[in-house]
Amino acid sequence: MTEKDTRTSGDERASKRTAQTSTPVSSRRAFLRGTGMVMATAALGSREVNAHGGYGNRVVGYYPAWAGEYTPEDVPYDKLTHLNYAFLEPQSDGTVVVGDASEKALLRELSAYDDTDTVFILSISGGWYPQEYSDAAATAESRKRFAETAVDIMEEYSFDGLDLDWEYPDGTTRDADPHNFTLLLEACRNELDSRFGSWTHLTMAASPSPNIVDAYEVGAMGEYLDHVNVMTYDYHGDWSNDTNFNAPFAPPTEDPDGQQNWSASDHMAYWGSKPIAKEKLLMGMPFYGRSFSGVASSNDGLFNPFDSSTSETYYDIRENIAPQPDYERHWHPDAKVPWLYSETESTFISYDDTDSISNKVDYAKNNGFGGAMCWELSQDPSNTLIGVMHDRLHA
Repeated sequence: MTEKDTRTSGDERASKRTAQTSTPVSSRRAFLRGTGMVMATAALGSREVNAHGGYGNRVVGYYPAWAGEYTPEDVPYDKLTHLNYAFLEPQSDGTVVVGDASEKALLRELSAYDDTDTVFILSISGGWYPQEYSDAAATAESRKRFAETAVDIMEEYSFDGLDLDWEYPDGTTRDADPHNFTLLLEACRNELDSRFGSWTHLTMAASPSPNIVDAYEVGAMGEYLDHVNVMTYDYHGDWSNDTNFNAPFAPPTEDPDGQQNWSASDHMAYWGSKPIAKEKLLMGMPFYGRSFSGVASSNDGLFNPFDSSTSETYYDIRENIAPQPDYERHWHPDAKVPWLYSETESTFISYDDTDSISNKVDYAKNNGFGGAMCWELSQDPSNTLIGVMHDRLHA
């Protein structure tokens, strides 16, 4: 969702961090490095459950390879139950690979964090409707290679599990993709169990759209998954007819496009109606917003035509845009999210802040869902929003 930034090398950051911190205590990742790996699995599985208190308070943060100046030192591990590194990449023959040398260095740096109970997960993504993911899932041989090579990387960098972010196995690339995805999850779960044990984690990032959810084999998938990160954002953007909200909690009643039932709460409820435990479903929250330019001032910029649109990080919105005197903050009573509008700049910005995140977390907690997920941590280097997510879930 953002372009890659130039980054200080992982080796340089790791050297800096080592000089500043004491030797970490033993953990799952320490066991994975040594011969105690197999013998420790039962105890470690119990330790994870005790550390995170079950499904209801899960806080998942994605950490991208392009995080730039937001380094592993900046991650608030005490606020996260799960950290998802983004991304590994699938090849058409099923092989899962790490990117360039800087990404390998970053993974080595993350693997040094033994002094945290946070679960470290490798997320595998191929972009929008990737041919490679479909190819990798198409045969038993390629699925086995996918599982084996992904778990090899997990072992090499001492992570705790895998996250599959295929957007989306709904039959667009191959008719058999939904079923093949279930088989791919099965292959990964079997490989994890046979190599390390059931304490390891297998999760997925999933579409909120009912059309795509209906294509999933939800009941069968749920047998293999620890939880599902539902991506309840990107509802509107440069593909839309008019300015609207990036991640509305509920649909605005006056929406000129009449998109009722098209919101985060509606789609979490839809997922919750499927044959999967609700406590395995996590509500996704964006740490970025959508900026629309060329917007007229009627209705304070909302529901108006626009010339172009781009994404803006929460950091830039809070620190650089909102303080400008020509931007005025508004709040929608149905969507329960804020927006900014500048008549001078003819710009409308939809985003989430501490108020909207608090409301969404309360909804997830009060309706029996398993917690919350964010995309992504470096878009709020102050860690303000992830702190709100954690504190309200654990209140």
